[in-house]
Amino acid sequence: MDLRTVLPCDASSVGVARRLLRHELTTLRHGYVDADLVDAAGLLVSELVTNAIVHARTDVALRATIRRGVLRIEVADGSPVVPTPRRPSGLAGTGRGLQLVDRLSNRWGVQKSRGGKTIWFELSPIEQAVG
Repeated sequence: MDLRTVLPCDASSVGVARRLLRHELTTLRHGYVDADLVDAAGLLVSELVTNAIVHARTDVALRATIRRGVLRIEVADGSPVVPTPRRPSGLAGTGRGLQLVDRLSNRWGVQKSRGGKTIWFELSPIEQAVG
């Protein structure tokens, strides 16, 4: 699987990203993806695309690949500002996105580029089909 798309800086892009990813993961031809992994990937991609739209205010490039049983999702935007996880108060309605990424993914990080940054995370395992 190698999903690549650019989404406009619009709130509707969050749902589009989640649906595209879910479709790709549930129609894999050469592997099986656990439903919990699909749900976690959808939640995390929603968080990162939302963050990019709200904070970077640029179009968002989404890439999802599977290599050696590991799902890697990358969300790139045009802002050079690197996010930092926050510790919101118990009643705060925002600020938990990167905490979710940290808790649900196997690993994650930020890669700076000349045109902005890419936030990525990995989830595993994805069972490979036999035969």
